[in-house]
Amino acid sequence: MPDALAPDAPRERQSIRLPPNRIEALRDWAEEGTALTTAARVRDPDGRLAFVKTGWSDGWVLPGGAAEPGEPPATAAAREAREETGLDATVGDPIVVFEQSYVDAERDAVAFEADYVVYAARAEGRIPDATELGVDPGEIRDARWFGGVPSELHDGDLLRSFLSGEDR
Repeated sequence: MPDALAPDAPRERQSIRLPPNRIEALRDWAEEGTALTTAARVRDPDGRLAFVKTGWSDGWVLPGGAAEPGEPPATAAAREAREETGLDATVGDPIVVFEQSYVDAERDAVAFEADYVVYAARAEGRIPDATELGVDPGEIRDARWFGGVPSELHDGDLLRSFLSGEDR
C-alpha cells in the first residue's frame, strides 16, 4: 500500500509464515483484492477493551478483517467491529500499521505483501452471544469486554504495546 495509508501512524514490519495451502487461499485477496486488513481497538467509556475469538485464532484478537475493494480503511474497521461484536464503534485515528510479508513456509520465500491497520475506536453497550455475531456461522467463537489486554492475545508480542495506550 502507498505511504498515504495512515502516514502519521507508527509502522512495524511483520512476517507471517504459512503453509502453501494457506498462502494460496489468500493469494486472490492479496493480488486481486485489497491486500488490506483493518481492526478496531474498541474501548468503552469505562476503559474496557473488546476482543473476539475467531475460528482461525489461537487466542483473543481485535475485531477486524479484510477491507472490501473501494471501502475506506476506517469504514472497514467500523464494519468489522459491528459484524464481530455487534457494537457500533466510532472509529478514530490509526494507531499502528503493520507492513506484512506473507512467507510460503515450504519454499521460505515471500509470496506477497499486505498491510494491517489498527484504529482507535469507541463504543458502548452489550456484546451479544457469539452465535449472533459474524458473517458466517461459527466465524466468531466468543466476544467480550476485558478490563485490560487479555493474556491469551493472538500476536501478543506484536500488538500488546499498541493496545494499552489511550486513543490518539
